[in-house]
Amino acid sequence: MKMRRLIRPRPVLSYAGVVASVGLALVTGQALAQSLLPDSFFAGRPAFSHPEQPAKPASCESIAAQLPDSIPADSRVDMAIAGTVSLVRTDGALWYVAVCADPGVRVLCVTYGAGDLKPGDKAVLRGGYNRQDGRHILLDPCLASPWNDGDGAEP
Repeated sequence: MKMRRLIRPRPVLSYAGVVASVGLALVTGQALAQSLLPDSFFAGRPAFSHPEQPAKPASCESIAAQLPDSIPADSRVDMAIAGTVSLVRTDGALWYVAVCADPGVRVLCVTYGAGDLKPGDKAVLRGGYNRQDGRHILLDPCLASPWNDGDGAEP
């Protein structure tokens, strides 16, 4: 008598199912990371917010007083600032927009487009906060847009 080997069919995940599972894992991971920072962290720092949440843009003059000493490495905090554009450059793939001049805190936004912004324009930068040193802030990812009175900004 010949024995047959039974092969159990494995469940097949569709592409949409895999994407949904990965997306859920990412969202869950982000939610866990965000929960590490209590709301008290944001007290007295209106320019800072949880990721993708609106914040009141600080001015170049007021941002230094709001800068936190540190942020846990596994957390993302967003920052918003309004000021006069001092630099607009591209490397062909990314755009770099800077506001605030020496001797104060300088802020550089790494974005996919600067629109029509040019040095001297007033702009609002919003993005993921990363403090490089005592006087340099990197916002990445970041959005740069022209400033208007409806932004609630201080410039």
